[in-house]
Amino acid sequence: MKTKLTLVLFAVVNFFASAQDCTETLSLMATSVKAKDVAAYDYLTTLRKNCANFDERVYRFGEFAIKQKIEAAGENKVEKEKYVRDLMKLYDEYYTNFPTSVYSQSVDVKKGLALFDNNVGSKEEIFALFDKAFKNDFSNFNDTRALYAYFELFVNDYKAGNKGIDLQHVFDKYDDISEKLSALSKEDSDALDVLLTKEEAGTPLDSKEEKAKRKLDANLEAIAVVLPSMDGIIVELSTCEKLIPFYQKSFEANKTNEQWLKRAADRLEAKECDSDPLFSKISEALYKLNPSADAAYKLGVVELQRKNTSKAMDYFNQAAGMYTDNTKKAAVYMKMAYAYKNSSKSQARTYAKKALAAKPSYGAAYLFIAQLYGNSINDCGSNPFEKRAMYWLAAQYADKAAAVDPSVKSSAANMAAGYRKAAPSRTEIFQSGKAGQRISFNCWVGESIVVPSLD
Repeated sequence: MKTKLTLVLFAVVNFFASAQDCTETLSLMATSVKAKDVAAYDYLTTLRKNCANFDERVYRFGEFAIKQKIEAAGENKVEKEKYVRDLMKLYDEYYTNFPTSVYSQSVDVKKGLALFDNNVGSKEEIFALFDKAFKNDFSNFNDTRALYAYFELFVNDYKAGNKGIDLQHVFDKYDDISEKLSALSKEDSDALDVLLTKEEAGTPLDSKEEKAKRKLDANLEAIAVVLPSMDGIIVELSTCEKLIPFYQKSFEANKTNEQWLKRAADRLEAKECDSDPLFSKISEALYKLNPSADAAYKLGVVELQRKNTSKAMDYFNQAAGMYTDNTKKAAVYMKMAYAYKNSSKSQARTYAKKALAAKPSYGAAYLFIAQLYGNSINDCGSNPFEKRAMYWLAAQYADKAAAVDPSVKSSAANMAAGYRKAAPSRTEIFQSGKAGQRISFNCWVGESIVVPSLD
């Protein structure tokens, strides 16, 4: 009994001593990582050997420790590959020791990116990792760069005649990835809408919310880059001249396939092939199969092409009323706004504002109103100065677009600068004597602007 008690006490003492060692070594590694000291890797080596399942921060800080070694390797390809492979091994160890941690997921995506970002390994190896993740771990395949790289590799294989990939496979992969990116964008923009609504109500964001907003902005900017980049990859494969005969050939076999019909209609509309009778045929088949919001929207587009505006608006209103997704609802309202742009500016603005009510972060709606105002200088004002003052109001709406929507920030800033340049100059403001005064636009616009002061 005495011997057993001694052994137990010895084990307890060793446990606490070991835990203390792990804590100290982890702290030293964290400090080294933050100081960008490559010595962090030596601490990581000890932790992987003696403290593998002690704390998941071993792997979270360890990732940075190895990345610092990769960076330090510079142009030494052998040394760089050694540490890239070690990073891949670390990802596997992280998942093995902490399989339920949100940070240890998407192992194959991370491994593929480690190779891709550092130009290590073959394209086949990178593709295999991304393809495995896409097929087996789709819910965690959320990295925009990885999604883009995977699609690029997939299309390159199609062009090279590899893996039995045909054009339908390319379009299916494009749609799968686009839908994934749209879902990620919706999740982030919905979260951003909450923060923007709080700000609009006059409540400042706290530091945690400001950090979250910056992260959401960065995510949305990345998605805004990836989607057109994907379009660029297949631009020559998706012209109307190629799409129409391709879908015409497959229509009969797929006229009761709702997903095929929807994706075909989406692509034809996106590529501005919606004036072709095939788009009408596909849209009508989709609505007959299931009169959903998507189908109603497509028939609205058909009726617009037929110049049946009233009927188109009926379908659009049906779609907007059925959508529970605010992003899609806002897009329908914007389609309606564009339909009225040339016939009724006030009606066009009404629908743009409906889009903003549904989606406060919808920068395109603010830009649309800015352009409406910028094109209305001859509709308002009793003299040239007041007419050109409209450009200040247009610039304000462009500023709002840049403030709420990272995907249009650059174009919105350029638009705002252009409008301000076209507005009255400082000399003209001085000569007018209206600096600091409010000018009301008593036309369809019904808003006002304060002339900039000269201070």
